[in-house]
Amino acid sequence: MAREQSPILAAGALVWREKRGKLQVLLVHRPKYADWSIPKGKLEAGESFVAAAIREVEEETGYRIRLDRPLPTVDYRTNGRPKTVRYWVARVRAQAGPGPKNPKEIDKVEWVEASKALEILTRKSDRDLLTRLLDFAKEGELDTTPVIVQRHAAAQSRAKWRKGDERTRPLRRKGRKQAAALPPLLGAYAPKTVVTSPWRRCLETIEPFAHEGGIDIVEKPELTEHAHEKRPARAAAVMERAIAEAARTVVCTHRPVLPTIIAAAKHACTKEARGKLPRENPYLAPGEMLVLHTSERGRIVDVERHLPNIG
Repeated sequence: MAREQSPILAAGALVWREKRGKLQVLLVHRPKYADWSIPKGKLEAGESFVAAAIREVEEETGYRIRLDRPLPTVDYRTNGRPKTVRYWVARVRAQAGPGPKNPKEIDKVEWVEASKALEILTRKSDRDLLTRLLDFAKEGELDTTPVIVQRHAAAQSRAKWRKGDERTRPLRRKGRKQAAALPPLLGAYAPKTVVTSPWRRCLETIEPFAHEGGIDIVEKPELTEHAHEKRPARAAAVMERAIAEAARTVVCTHRPVLPTIIAAAKHACTKEARGKLPRENPYLAPGEMLVLHTSERGRIVDVERHLPNIG
């Protein structure tokens, strides 16, 4: 029996806006296939799905975007080979260029009212994605902001660290690689605020992203292991405030603090989102991020997890 080929991996985004009270989405026309579709494309070697989604939309439309909540993954076969495409809801951050990078691949880019888009989208799977986006809009859960829980990257062994106390224990080589790989992953969601434990391993995890984005780091002693052990309610309050403010925030902390942070998030979750929260220790791997998509009403409506790719 012939072995199944590895799937082609791709990513895309359904970008939306409101204009004159009407919801519009960004579509592309491909002359080779004579079709209208949602912008998407294949992952490059070593690229994450989220980075690919942002790059492909920019290359196909000229718009730089930020990602919001995920849409259903689409699986199908092309030329006999399986293909997996992950999609997100997205908003425009800036006009990055004059239009498609390759006009032979994409010859038209248009903002189309959602009702018309349902008529002109060629593939049923694309129409299904748009229908899901419209469902989010009806439920008041389309316009979301991310609150990202970031566990610090892989650190030096607690048992072997002899050059200082727990406050100064640094990242090890793997952790430094993870921290260096975090900026495009965190940046995909365009956080504006970074809140972190002031301990060295947390600062070393989040500094590459904050420095690259020109974002000030707010140190919160309540998020350290020692402070949490004495007064866990204060760590919970940091998380509750981030969710209530529905700001684009990263909260970086330690494994022992995660149960309290996740419990605070759980109280704000819809039933569906609650089922996506990690339930068991260690909750998140070193360097892993938990993206909590929060509605304007302060409800967490969707959850994602991502690890930085270090090869």
